[in-house]
Amino acid sequence: MKKLLVVAALTMAAAPAMASKARMTALGNSAHLIDTTTIFVNSADVHYLGDFATIEFGTANNAAGTPHAEGGFVRSSSMGKWGAHLGRQSDTVNEFVTKTNAAIAPAELLKEQNALDLIYGTELGGQKWGFGLHYSNAKDEATTAMGNRKVSTLGGSFGVRNDIWNAYLRFGLTGKTESDLVAAGSPELEQKGLFDLGFGYWIDTLYVDAKFLTTKGTLSAGGTDTDIEKTQYSVGVTDNVKVDGGNFFYGARFANEEVKTGDSKRTVMGLPLLAGIEVDATSWMVLRGSIKQTVLLGETKDDATGTDLKTNLLNDTTVAAGAGLKFGKLSLDGTLEGSTTGKVNADTLLANASLTYMF
Repeated sequence: MKKLLVVAALTMAAAPAMASKARMTALGNSAHLIDTTTIFVNSADVHYLGDFATIEFGTANNAAGTPHAEGGFVRSSSMGKWGAHLGRQSDTVNEFVTKTNAAIAPAELLKEQNALDLIYGTELGGQKWGFGLHYSNAKDEATTAMGNRKVSTLGGSFGVRNDIWNAYLRFGLTGKTESDLVAAGSPELEQKGLFDLGFGYWIDTLYVDAKFLTTKGTLSAGGTDTDIEKTQYSVGVTDNVKVDGGNFFYGARFANEEVKTGDSKRTVMGLPLLAGIEVDATSWMVLRGSIKQTVLLGETKDDATGTDLKTNLLNDTTVAAGAGLKFGKLSLDGTLEGSTTGKVNADTLLANASLTYMF
């Protein structure tokens, strides 16, 4: 029963101000949270949210960090829960494209364009299940300097969740972006596989989770192939404490990431600590914030230049804050962009903003 109350607190505290990117950014994207954005990690999370429609503004969820619009909805029916989302981009796909574009000027390969996500949730065998489909297909034949360009992606996911534990698997089926610009060697980047797995378990107020992701790709340009491979894993524990009007949480996570590009390799390993709070300041306003910093273990190795470069525990203290305004079933949420300086910059006000209606 206590575990059930913890999950309920996470999903209902400060309701209905669940504001997707804005809320998650302000709370440091802590792994224990359930929100309208986490349905793209574990699609079974749709069962722990009411029906909603959301519109997103601000910093995009992609490697380039460029602003773009996105939004969608989830509704219930006699056959389960279903929804659609427009414009959400894959971090991993765009990360590979960003790395490639830095090496193949003047051709700039397209990142994902006009992506579509479909979500379906149902109950099977006493468990809450979710299934997702991610798709994009676009071309640009109007930019002579870049050549005729095309990009397409297709992936899927499924997840399961109950009040004690949850698990998910996301996978990429196809991912390809290309240009026929001869001057750049007619580059083509093909992502050959993506597997992203995760598991989480509640022990009273403690949430323990583990994640693993691996993906590979090949860049072909001018008759030369370059393999790109990324592997990352992490294990974390978070304690969620009910406070007056909201929740306070704190935790630690060991994380390791390795990216190989041809013969070069970059490895990042660290132990970041995260603490955050979300409370109802008034009946119509929610305030939230977080702070994150790597401690004890923190090392980056990079041999891309032919010389081993290494850094240890350089300053990475990051703070974020946000607020949600509630107008009945409608909420408007914004956040200050994460900062390592602690200064408030007017340019980062409402770096993310979300408009969400809970039916």
